Amino acid sequence: MPVKLTDKAIARFGELRANSEGDPRIEIRAGGCNGFEKHFSWTKSRYDDDMVVETATGPVILDSMSYEMLDNATVDYRTDLAGAYFAIDIPEAASTCGCGTSFSL
Repeated sequence: MPVKLTDKAIARFGELRANSEGDPRIEIRAGGCNGFEKHFSWTKSRYDDDMVVETATGPVILDSMSYEMLDNATVDYRTDLAGAYFAIDIPEAASTCGCGTSFSL
């Protein structure tokens, strides 16, 4: 599995799933101040080329382009002075923006 989901992320996805419709979806999209941005959403749809990561609280969906870009990445759920949020640490990122939502390879 190219992407690792921490226990905190899995637990939070499970908590949110109780009040959401569908499954969590993680995507990397073109944009942001460094070329790519991280995006979390909920989906009821799956595409033929989606990758599904099965967890103890249910599936997490990754689109095929994101799946490749998330090789060796870690998805975590954090609570700190900035608030509570999902974070993706991508070791291969050459640079990131100050807020941590966009990166370049």
